Amino acid sequence: MIKVPFNIDRYDAESSNPLSTWIQRERGMPWLNYLLEHTNGIETEQYYDAPNDQYRVFFKFNLDPKKETFYRIKYGS
Repeated sequence: MIKVPFNIDRYDAESSNPLSTWIQRERGMPWLNYLLEHTNGIETEQYYDAPNDQYRVFFKFNLDPKKETFYRIKYGS
């Protein structure tokens, strides 16, 4: 599983889908394209960070073990 953190404003998180917002912001990044092409599912966790008035969102990409190993070697995560 590849876990990717993302911070999003409270307003944006409450008025739109954090996953689609994040994908739009990171569009065209090779590492994200790889994750999206090879995922077997995406889980999302989000926690509200009151002092910063934003949400901390974690996207968890479920990949085949060989695809995950390749990702970690190529993109260093």
